Amino acid sequence: MEWLTDNPFAPVLLACALSAVVLSLVAFLIKSDFVASAAPPAIFLIGYYETYQKAPPFPPVGSTNKIFYIALFATVGGFVLDRIAAGPLPRAAASFVVSLLAAVWIAFARLDSPDAELIVTGSSLILLGALVLWRVDMIARAVEPEGGGAVALALLAALAAIFAPVALFGGSSTSVGLCLGFSAGLAICSLSLMLAPRSLGTIAVLGAGGGLLAVIATVVLITGEADLIALALVALSPLLGPFGVMLLPRTLRGSSALVWVATGIAALSPLPVIATLLFLRHENPLGQ
Repeated sequence: MEWLTDNPFAPVLLACALSAVVLSLVAFLIKSDFVASAAPPAIFLIGYYETYQKAPPFPPVGSTNKIFYIALFATVGGFVLDRIAAGPLPRAAASFVVSLLAAVWIAFARLDSPDAELIVTGSSLILLGALVLWRVDMIARAVEPEGGGAVALALLAALAAIFAPVALFGGSSTSVGLCLGFSAGLAICSLSLMLAPRSLGTIAVLGAGGGLLAVIATVVLITGEADLIALALVALSPLLGPFGVMLLPRTLRGSSALVWVATGIAALSPLPVIATLLFLRHENPLGQ
């Protein structure tokens, strides 16, 4: 059991997993779409608190403190959009705003003297982040079995998981733990939604996805040691997930379980390539 008790990531993994189990059970027992949709951002905030052992004061100082409030503001924005039953265009605009907020607020201290690398990298993060949030939101609202909450959360869980090694080699061990814990929590919620299918509100995608984008922006724009080639492969994950379903024979696409598995495997498929690339291009951070 030493591998568990001595693992620095064990507390956040346990906190996210337990909160996911509890929230999923509550959503199932009371048949609440709101609880199911609010669970992903709640798990992120719980993972953040367990990682940094605090809810930062407002206004936040420092990029890691801003992560908490970006996730919180995105969650509130998603809640408002769900309450007013916003259509596809406002939700797409909200995806862009959340991605813009994550990148600009995180990198605000560097905007006094931006260089070409910051502008290109930051702009790419904003556009790709908005695309990911928009796409996952569309999938979350799609009809089962090829869409729905289970598939959407599987995509976000895979994205968090495959970004973890990029964060590790990028010099942010706290982000690694948060990403792994968040991924585990989302995977549990995704499994529960596969067993009891339902769509998810915008609050789920904006809150959870916005928090994850803030973590990515911190590692890439502030730490400044992230491998950009590996990061480009990370961006492929949410796009490859639905492609995995297309590889299934049409006769099998009616099974929500097979669609869920195919989506997860396809979304995680860049992981071996990313890990190999990082080990070939950088020193092993685990051996230092």
